Amino acid sequence: MSAQLEVQGGIKRILTITVPSKEVDALVDKRLNEVSKQARLPGFRPGKAPVGAVKQQFGASIRGEILGQAIEKSYSEALVANELKPAGYPKIDFVQNEAGKDFIFRAELEVFPEFKVKGLDKIEVTKLNVAVTDKDLDKMLVSLQKQHTTWEKVERAAKNEDRVIIDFEGFIDGKAFEGGKSEDFRLVLGSNTMIPGFESGIVGKKAGTEFDITVTFPAEYQAPALAGKESIFKINLKEVAEAKLPDVTDEFAKLFQVDTVEALKNEVKGNMERELEFNLKGRVKEQVIEGLLKNNTVELPQSLVQEEAKRLSAQAAERMKSWGQQNIPEMPVEIFTAEAEKRVALGLIMNQIIRAENLQVDQDRVKAMIEKMASVYENPEEIVKFFYQNKAKLAEIEQLVLEEQVVDKVVGLSKVVEKTESFDEVMKNQAASALPQA
Repeated sequence: MSAQLEVQGGIKRILTITVPSKEVDALVDKRLNEVSKQARLPGFRPGKAPVGAVKQQFGASIRGEILGQAIEKSYSEALVANELKPAGYPKIDFVQNEAGKDFIFRAELEVFPEFKVKGLDKIEVTKLNVAVTDKDLDKMLVSLQKQHTTWEKVERAAKNEDRVIIDFEGFIDGKAFEGGKSEDFRLVLGSNTMIPGFESGIVGKKAGTEFDITVTFPAEYQAPALAGKESIFKINLKEVAEAKLPDVTDEFAKLFQVDTVEALKNEVKGNMERELEFNLKGRVKEQVIEGLLKNNTVELPQSLVQEEAKRLSAQAAERMKSWGQQNIPEMPVEIFTAEAEKRVALGLIMNQIIRAENLQVDQDRVKAMIEKMASVYENPEEIVKFFYQNKAKLAEIEQLVLEEQVVDKVVGLSKVVEKTESFDEVMKNQAASALPQA
């Protein structure tokens, strides 16, 4: 085998590889002899067909099989000989493919780009100092109480946070419109479930009264026929009820599979702290990623970009299936190209940092991450055991830990600003996931 390397500039390479005809022909003849001992051809007993007849019947497919093996072997040898690190699969074209002549083919490939990561000292990272306070815990407990709200009828006028039961029908220019009517509709006032003005129009009214509300549909309303239109709703207010929250007692705590209020508080606070830690790490990682991509332009192997775009497309299709969608149309891979380019670039940059800093997976951090993930389950020991027995899952955790180590390394070299914020400000709507389920 001989190989000629042509550098196309950047990361593109072409290998023109020649495999001597005697090597190919010898392998073809050997395979023909093997097949002839098993082949079943009309007019011959099994395994007794002459090689010539076998060659006439199977020669083309056998040669194709041998050429495939020759390509794989000689391409691998050429990569080693020329010290090439391919990114993705090559494009193979035959230059010469005739029996009795040397087999010649071209392999067009891309190699991993060689570069140094720069601008780490220019990356700005804001690290937030946040703690879960007793006040934050009390707010979260109120959220738990609201999950078990009961409603008690009252005779007074309705106010925000009351639940009302109404019949209503909407009219535009004196005509009822489709979808504008409902009976025994339950509505919590102040929830902003309805269009602006609807809920506030009920505030101050008592059960047993009928009245009209004039409202205007938002200009961006989802039903174009109603968007921006003024409407009169005729309301029959049947019931007003106020919320009654359960007391936080040991009995209440048992709804969440713990025996005491103290145990409930500990579990809720633990969940809040885990969510907070995840959020803060994510914020730092996002800033590091943005800085790395901003300060480093890398020539991207298009084969890797295409592979990543296909993977993203497949993931999107799987998500749509999990949501119950049927007959999912094939999504053009091109719509995922921009995200694929970003991910490939980030992967190349992070891998370069790993090599330059000689980073190795910290197994203590792997153990700590697995134990933290397992702690939310009823039998954490079994979950830990599962990860260490499943090589694929363990590799995923190791990759996450290695990424954390890269982020830590970059943060140590970047401009860090510390800022103090409250739990509510940081978590906003994400805090709901810290609640235990009854």
